[in-house]
Amino acid sequence: MSAAGLLLPAAVLLPATAAAAGLLPRARRAACRLAVAGSALAATAAVALAVVVAVEGPAATARPGVSSDLWVGLVADRLTVTLLVLVCAVSAVVQVFARRQLQGDPGGRRFAARAGFLTAATTAMVTAASLPALALAWSLAGAALVALVGLYRPAPAAREAARRTARMVLYGDAALWTAVVLHLAAGGESDLRRLAADPAPAAGGVTGAVIGCLLVVAAAVRCAQLPWHRWLPASLAAPTPVSALLHAGVVNAGGILLIRLHPVVAASWWATWLTVALSTVTAVTATLIMLVRPDIKGALVHSTMAQMAFMLLSCAMGLLAAAAAHLIAHGLFKANLFLGSGSAAHAHVRRLQEPPPAPIGRTRAAVLAGLALAAAALAITFAARLLHPQQQSGAAVLLAFTVVTAAAAAWGWLRRHSTPMGVVLLLVGLPALAGGYLTVLTAVTRVLGPALAPAGPAAAPPWTLAAVLVLLAAAALLPAPSQRRAGLKARLYAFVLAAGQPPLTAPPALRASVSVPVPTPVPTAPAATPASVRVLATQSEGVHP
Repeated sequence: MSAAGLLLPAAVLLPATAAAAGLLPRARRAACRLAVAGSALAATAAVALAVVVAVEGPAATARPGVSSDLWVGLVADRLTVTLLVLVCAVSAVVQVFARRQLQGDPGGRRFAARAGFLTAATTAMVTAASLPALALAWSLAGAALVALVGLYRPAPAAREAARRTARMVLYGDAALWTAVVLHLAAGGESDLRRLAADPAPAAGGVTGAVIGCLLVVAAAVRCAQLPWHRWLPASLAAPTPVSALLHAGVVNAGGILLIRLHPVVAASWWATWLTVALSTVTAVTATLIMLVRPDIKGALVHSTMAQMAFMLLSCAMGLLAAAAAHLIAHGLFKANLFLGSGSAAHAHVRRLQEPPPAPIGRTRAAVLAGLALAAAALAITFAARLLHPQQQSGAAVLLAFTVVTAAAAAWGWLRRHSTPMGVVLLLVGLPALAGGYLTVLTAVTRVLGPALAPAGPAAAPPWTLAAVLVLLAAAALLPAPSQRRAGLKARLYAFVLAAGQPPLTAPPALRASVSVPVPTPVPTAPAATPASVRVLATQSEGVHP
């Protein structure tokens, strides 16, 4: 057996093996240590497998099954091993963090075991070689997700979170399995490696449209897109390591599904525009809620929903390399933010105790905003010219999105460092950061290109992303209401803030345990803004950090 044939099953099975060993009566005290060891060994095997695939090329395991359509197997190509490294690396870091944070907690051993099973199911999903294997691993990951979110049962918040998550998992699984059955019944290809040659039965017809739309629904449910988004904010009732682990191929599993099944989804205009509609609404709504949330974890979870919407929109446009880069970078970055949310709360307390910065006049603010936009545009243009990206409309839209993001970062920097030295540092550092970002994006495109399907015939036009950017720019102009700006803005602020709160259908005891104090729509002091009360931080979403 080849090295890849040994490393691939090892990376998939080690987390589950360690979790199962920790459930044995004699090994319960060592369950957390076993989980850390299993996840670390899995991450090591994943990295070694990535090296083997880079040198020797793709590899696949044996394919046990009952027919040519119903079989399971694992495949290691450039895309799957990259996702495998992401899942195993994040899981290993989270297990190490959880062993320290949950030390002495009665739920610590349960977390170690359930996180191991979730990691194993996720690794099987990202490396599945056949459509039935992917669907089976998807369902197993959903079951492990429900168990992990309900870690602190019978606490009311954990019970409600598990109930809500289980319902959404059932919706998504039903959509995925129905799509799989219809695809196979219509004679579609079950081998994911050959799916591009036979994308969908009756592509462009009713059957293909139904299959594509069902896959989009399954992806949207797992990515917490509206209207199936309530399960992700409810999951904050679980400890912080759970929120971090969700970014290791769980909440971003919808992007993985659409990337691997892009030939099926992109064969139908109905599926493409359903993706565009869901992701656009979620991106704008979640961003608005994120801007007004008074707690750190609540803001982070809605930021995740918005970022997943951007990832799905990239898939709809056929920009699979950009979607994969977004998936990987966001998973690493947001998992780190969740693990550091407690430290961020303490840092914010220290900043509140410092003297407030001098107010910026309108003229100076306009000058700084223009400087930020000009610096971002020049930096991105220079980096793009230097790297010679492909001259495509989709690439141009991504560059525009990068300019907007860089301008927002530059504006935040200049508001805090509006001195001549701050301007110099911005003009020097921003081109370097822009060049680094575009270099990474170009490298990901070249590395993963052979394993990604080409853009389908029903890919969304580039202007869809531009329209979303315009809507988000308008949403970002929503300030905290004040005495001088009451009226429509105050009502909109209150509406958005209420939209991010637990639903009214929750039991009163649960609402009392997970709700945060809602500031009045019209604060009486300028300091009473969402940013100034973000110190409510981690305990505001539940009884556990």
